[in-house]
Amino acid sequence: MKSFKSSVVKPIAILSFLFSLSLQAQDLIVPNKGNSVNCKITNIKDNIIYFTFMHKEGARSTLMSLDEEKYHQYNYYQISELPAEIVLPKRRYAHFRIAINGGFTYRLAPIANNLSYEMKQYLRKLKIGYHYGTDVSFFFSEHLGCGLKFTNFRSKNQINNAYVVLEDGSVLYGKVSDDISIYFVGPFFTSRFLHAKKRNALMLNFGIGYVRYVDNAVLIYDYRIKGQTLGFCWDVGYEIGLTKNIALGLQLSCVTATLISYDLTAGGYTQYITLPKDSYEGLSRVDISVDVRVNL
Repeated sequence: MKSFKSSVVKPIAILSFLFSLSLQAQDLIVPNKGNSVNCKITNIKDNIIYFTFMHKEGARSTLMSLDEEKYHQYNYYQISELPAEIVLPKRRYAHFRIAINGGFTYRLAPIANNLSYEMKQYLRKLKIGYHYGTDVSFFFSEHLGCGLKFTNFRSKNQINNAYVVLEDGSVLYGKVSDDISIYFVGPFFTSRFLHAKKRNALMLNFGIGYVRYVDNAVLIYDYRIKGQTLGFCWDVGYEIGLTKNIALGLQLSCVTATLISYDLTAGGYTQYITLPKDSYEGLSRVDISVDVRVNL
């Protein structure tokens, strides 16, 4: 009976020892360029290898194309550089990010030189406005992700006692006003650089999307301009974590777009107008935003 117990205990002890080694063992990735990586491979899917490794500020999770490596090997190192509580979980960073933002906007299009001083002053005020919007992002690794952006720029100005000279030389007096909205909606790619124990982050975004221009205007009589075009956006932002999931951010953005045609509606009739090349409407702008971000 004694010999039976000892014969059972030994295999169990050996299996326990081997299992503990497998938890502590760490994997090897040898890239085509640079030094080999002592890491824990968490997944391989669609020609992408996902892994976690130790950096100066702690553990980091990232990914690499299999085309960028010479080879990889599981359990190459007997002793892991990663603590056990980091090796076992695969998700140690926020995968979802929701941001609500708003702030100051300045349109970049130049003002024509052949206008009167009063009209130039009127248009300069229209170049300045405000914006609001939201971003929703999903991160498929610690540093890379994609998302959807929506922003709306608003600006308005008005002159009550303006005069307008018609083509026949006659002069009309009355109200001149513009109430402008420029919408942007589209997907974007994002990169994130975490630090300060992953509570703060530098964000870089690039996207392409649909831009819609609407001007509810008055030039003695009411009329409306509507147009759409393709645009691009760039964001550089920095967020400071207030809690585990809530952060406050500051962001600088640029949206570029040009309107080459629009629908003009006046007196119940709509006319499609194609602008000559020297009269394209520039919709590009710079946004400075303050935003609240939720990381999940």
